[in-house]
Amino acid sequence: MNRTPGYIIGKSFPTVSSFAPLALMLAGMLSTFVLLDAVLPLQYLQFHDALLASIWRWSIQPTLQFFPGWALTVSIPGLHMARVTKPVWPLAWEEVGLLAGAMLLVLLMYLLALRFLPARITQRSLLFSTLLLGLCCITFPVVTSSDVFSYIAYARLDVIYHQNPLTALPVLIHFDPVYPYVYWVKQPSAYGPAWAMITGELQMIVDTLGWKHIVAMVLALRLFGLAIHLASTMLIWSISSYLMGANAPFLREKRLLLTLAFAWNPLLLFEACVNAHNDATVLFFVLLTLWLLARGQQANAGIVPTATLLQAAILFALATCLKLNIVILIPGFLLFVWLQPRRWRNLPGAALAYLGTVVLLYLPFWQNGAALNVLRVNPGTNHSDNSLAQFVARLASSLSTLSGHRLSPAMNTSLDFTVHTLSIGVFVVLFALLCGWAVARRGRMHTLSGLVRWLALAWLLYCIVGSPWFWPWYSVTFFGLYALVEATSGPEPSALSGATRLMAFSMLSLYGFTTWPMVYGYVPGLPAFRWAYFAGLWLWLLPLLAIRRRGSSLAAHPYPSFLGPPEREQKLVS
Repeated sequence: MNRTPGYIIGKSFPTVSSFAPLALMLAGMLSTFVLLDAVLPLQYLQFHDALLASIWRWSIQPTLQFFPGWALTVSIPGLHMARVTKPVWPLAWEEVGLLAGAMLLVLLMYLLALRFLPARITQRSLLFSTLLLGLCCITFPVVTSSDVFSYIAYARLDVIYHQNPLTALPVLIHFDPVYPYVYWVKQPSAYGPAWAMITGELQMIVDTLGWKHIVAMVLALRLFGLAIHLASTMLIWSISSYLMGANAPFLREKRLLLTLAFAWNPLLLFEACVNAHNDATVLFFVLLTLWLLARGQQANAGIVPTATLLQAAILFALATCLKLNIVILIPGFLLFVWLQPRRWRNLPGAALAYLGTVVLLYLPFWQNGAALNVLRVNPGTNHSDNSLAQFVARLASSLSTLSGHRLSPAMNTSLDFTVHTLSIGVFVVLFALLCGWAVARRGRMHTLSGLVRWLALAWLLYCIVGSPWFWPWYSVTFFGLYALVEATSGPEPSALSGATRLMAFSMLSLYGFTTWPMVYGYVPGLPAFRWAYFAGLWLWLLPLLAIRRRGSSLAAHPYPSFLGPPEREQKLVS
């Protein structure tokens, strides 16, 4: 059997030559992140000041060194910068080009790392390098989403002002230092009680330490996101071992590849350590649920004990109470429970454990049902953004205007609502078909690998058509689940792995569509059609092109990686 130098049957022994590629690739990734860090604060990208430069002047130094004298969105006490004497629009497009170039360099470095590192690193060096990348991201002086300030506002509503964050509006604390940075000031928290408890605890820790500046909570949330990302990385490493079974020691390089692909994923690092989105925490609880199921299944000859199923249901409930949309994954979990032995005891028990946990967590915040008002005022309920639905609606409106029709604001709103409803309707139909397929092929759903495939495909459908109001961080859960799908695809990388890597880039590059020239610039020849409306098409165009390129590979595999029979054995490479 051929063995990779430095490895013997599942044990790794680092050599001098194994450190050089890691150091080189890590330096390359850090360099591209620093370049991205330097570009993000430029004025016409209009990203939000994370306030780090107000206490850490050095955090803005990359921008000051690369772009001396350029106007920035970051406020730097005591520093007055001269304005570059260039016309506004050319300068704005130049900044967008710089952002696209920086993101492309990050992608290329990421792909190079996946190509050369898996055979030359260890689990420990992977975690240490991910920690360094995360710490680099924590020092970014901007955020590309203002949600982190909403997290802080709701936490302060709870801890400092003793208001219910699931019903109170941030406008009530208009005098608070965080208020000028909050975008959704007339909306209660769209997040569940579990997230309110986590952010409340972080706020109390910051207050206990005497750190009164808002930036202290920004850093606390970023550090928490990094810790969660590292924990998820370790869970993926462990779960992949269970999924590979007895072949895991012989497929160590494959495990390192899929774990590295997750750990160094620039989108996941960005959302966890820069924007500090709670989707990283949601993914952690989903992975923890799968780890618990895998551990129980292996220890009991393929049968998950009842106690383990109940614990898994509670963890799924915690994930739901972080963000409600995770409820989409519950049918697959319940079908998995139903297919285990003693179904008449397991299924009611798991359902009660799930519902009981959700009720108990919501109870302190319920306020006579007022906690559900967010479903009515949440923009995702009625509006579309960064999705195929928005692209179709805006293009139809533009073409109607081009053909001589005059569309009023009311007609535009009606068109948006129609396309929004149609998108959700398509998702409901596809999701019902997916559930029906799972029931019809239930022989594939009784194993953990079958469950993982179903969860990944269900979440991908949600991202593509089930969420007309879409943002890049929604895809975080998919990337974690797909890493486990790769663990079930045999010794070779999945035929869809290239498309998934490009999907990470397309998701990260979506922030380019939120910049000033994209939002306020119009496409020539299409009336009232902004460049930003191409976002929904761009998100899925790159992965689709990659899948088409690998069409011959897919045709050679009778079972795609999502739907392949989990019970087939993975053959060893000798």
